[in-house]
Amino acid sequence: MQDIPLCADACPFKMDILDVQERIEKKRFNAAYKSIRDCVVFPGIVAETCPAYCQNACIREGFGGAVQIRKLEQAVNTLAIRRDPNAYNLPKHSEKIAVVGGGISGMAFTLKMAGRKYDVTVFEAGDHIGGQLEELMDRDSYMAEFELQFKNESYELKLNAKADKTALLGEGFDVIYVATGKGGDDFGVTSGSEITERPDGGKALLLTGGSLNGRDLMHALADGIALSAAADDYLKSGVLNMPELAEPSKCVGNEDKLDDCAIVEPAGETYTEEEAIAEASRCIRCQCDGCESYCDLVEFYKKWPVKMRDELFLSVKPAGSLVHKSPARKYIAACTDCKIMEEYACPEHIELCGMIKAARHQMHAADKMPAAYKQYYIRDMEFANSPHAAVVKMGQGVGSSDPASDPASYAFFPGCSLGALNPDYVIKPYRWLRDTYPDAGLLLKCCGLPIDWAGNTEAHMESVNQLKADWESIGSPTLVTACMSCNRHLAEYLPEIPTVTIYELMGQRVGSSDPTDPTSGPFTVFDPCSARGDDEVQAAVRKLAASAGISTEELPKGDLHGCCGFGGQGAVAQPDFAKHVAEKRAGMSDNPYLVYCSNCRDVFTGQNKKAIHILDVLFDIDPDCTAKEPDVTQRRQNRSILKEKLLSEFWGEEMTDRPEELKYEITMSEEVRVKVNRARILTEDLANVIERAERTGRRTRNPESGHYKAYNEIGAITLWVEYGDFGANKREIFNVYSHRMQIKLEPVFNGNKVEE
Repeated sequence: MQDIPLCADACPFKMDILDVQERIEKKRFNAAYKSIRDCVVFPGIVAETCPAYCQNACIREGFGGAVQIRKLEQAVNTLAIRRDPNAYNLPKHSEKIAVVGGGISGMAFTLKMAGRKYDVTVFEAGDHIGGQLEELMDRDSYMAEFELQFKNESYELKLNAKADKTALLGEGFDVIYVATGKGGDDFGVTSGSEITERPDGGKALLLTGGSLNGRDLMHALADGIALSAAADDYLKSGVLNMPELAEPSKCVGNEDKLDDCAIVEPAGETYTEEEAIAEASRCIRCQCDGCESYCDLVEFYKKWPVKMRDELFLSVKPAGSLVHKSPARKYIAACTDCKIMEEYACPEHIELCGMIKAARHQMHAADKMPAAYKQYYIRDMEFANSPHAAVVKMGQGVGSSDPASDPASYAFFPGCSLGALNPDYVIKPYRWLRDTYPDAGLLLKCCGLPIDWAGNTEAHMESVNQLKADWESIGSPTLVTACMSCNRHLAEYLPEIPTVTIYELMGQRVGSSDPTDPTSGPFTVFDPCSARGDDEVQAAVRKLAASAGISTEELPKGDLHGCCGFGGQGAVAQPDFAKHVAEKRAGMSDNPYLVYCSNCRDVFTGQNKKAIHILDVLFDIDPDCTAKEPDVTQRRQNRSILKEKLLSEFWGEEMTDRPEELKYEITMSEEVRVKVNRARILTEDLANVIERAERTGRRTRNPESGHYKAYNEIGAITLWVEYGDFGANKREIFNVYSHRMQIKLEPVFNGNKVEE
């Protein structure tokens, strides 16, 4: 359950102010009046005398002024047509209630107990009821309110009657509410409540409240209401549960919904219908929904973090338990791991990100996470770390015999995505690094983040340990990172490895960061989520942009946004979510983006959003952002091309570990290529399906089109391909689809025995 809004929390009655505002907006003034009366019992008095604690807590105060809740309550009292209280035909109780003091607190207690059909007697020492109200309102006004609200209830009123504890106990009262006002007689009840013996052998509950206990007028009224509920429970159950002080609300309203909307001032003494509706509409209905504007999961799935927490606990239960559904499975896999929820979005730091990460690892251990969600990412990582793409090398003339005695100062660690996007994103920065630091080595591998996303704890630690061993093998240098996700991942799992970003190193060698004579722009800087809060890296990127003559602007919230949509496994597990996030981030500025994350560039260009990488500018790679986003097969090819070029240029070596060539020449239309890429299907996967079909004969042919259909299991998925045979080794793909079902093979196909 969420915390209530701050306005309701400040209200002594914890009134559902949002409900009242909504009813006003719908012109349901009678319903709004009933909501107020049910909460405060004397709405006419409250509207006149309440100091409006709620307005002091309104988050709109700095955006046109707090919503005028007190004036709205006054308008409701004026505009409501049906104000008579409901009459309930309830059975009478035999218990006797004494109320000592006819002030606002005593009368509230009286009304609530009389409404529950108890026998209530009020003892007032003076000649009229009202107490403090006499100083704040015209007597006729508050007496008219008392008369209205007590219209259907009865009680006995004794004026000029100074009550005595002993006498009341002797008269057999079951409950005595002492509300004698500031400095009044507390009947010796110093703790707020007391259960004592009566002369007849029965028991009596004594309660004190109101301004006798130091309450101001509104809190005294709230006291009478709350203590009447405690008294009623006691009489029914014999157990006294005194009202407890609630923890202060931690509700954080979504300030993104605020604009400078000025207070509606009434033309007369109170609001007209139209004025009341206009003022009520200024309320943004705070519901502790600030997280919704930050956390993409909360916003997309329309579930609050507490609900998600419960679903996470349910999802990670062992499969053998009575309850073994996994309602959170999709968003566990889809979460982009941007960490904004626990770092910034929640003032209580609800660790939704941490819970989801832990759930991934627990569900993997319980074999409850579909392997198809993570298959592409794990295969991609394995290729990046394979002999076809990985490079672990020292710089020239370094550590030829003993790396520990002759270590390099730096080694470039660009990660696996930069080179997959374009080999020049690695080659040119490394060339600069070698020119600047001739002994700089190279560690070209995946950092292991995809397997962490997959939740495979054992395999992830193996990957991390292997990376550490590779680092040690080249002399334990400072790693120069270019991928901020790698940078964060290293800091989390290998803090012993010193790191510095290529942007910081380059930034140290350029002049002023002021764009004194910009020749290009403006570009809006999109800081990757993995660089959030990293002031030094962010400053370095902006300094480099300025030195290159690029004018930059900032996003409205700076780096307080989530992932571009690449993180996690959302593109496979929940494509609609990944697309939603990408579109949302791409729409944050009308300007083209300047990024320093290859995945951000990839995602945004895929959304037809112009986005240039800072390396595009610094090394003249693709400053106009004309290159197309490579598909999944081209990304693999780029990694192998990168390794070949690196070995040749920097070490004079020839690459020997090239990927095996495909048996078929595969072609497809652009429309089919987009579908294949979106499904994260490699060309080699298509070739494997065709090879198996033609080797075993397990394929069907459409006589009208001449197309074949065939399938093969590719890891955790079954891939179906519709293709055409155009002679020799040429095959054209016309359609593809995949699913997670396995097909149980029969030994006979089309009347023939088939050997796999």
